[in-house]
Amino acid sequence: MALTKLQTKTVLGQELTFPNAYMKITTIFGNKIEILVSVETYAKKDGEMLSNNQYSVPLVLDGSNFIAQAYDHLKTLPDFAGAADC
Repeated sequence: MALTKLQTKTVLGQELTFPNAYMKITTIFGNKIEILVSVETYAKKDGEMLSNNQYSVPLVLDGSNFIAQAYDHLKTLPDFAGAADC
């Protein structure tokens, strides 16, 4: 599971556009209340890493699996507006 979307990043003072930036959760830490996920963003699938950021995700124990919950929550955040599952 991962997400994809158009991303614009400033690299060495130049603004670059990545039409198919690939974002995936790489690590998860947490407890029964919330999890902290690390999300790596790549220029494209199997491309160069652009960033690595952490996000706090509330956890619902009787909900879907925690990884699916994390991706669903990420899509509600401004950083992931317009992201699609891939």
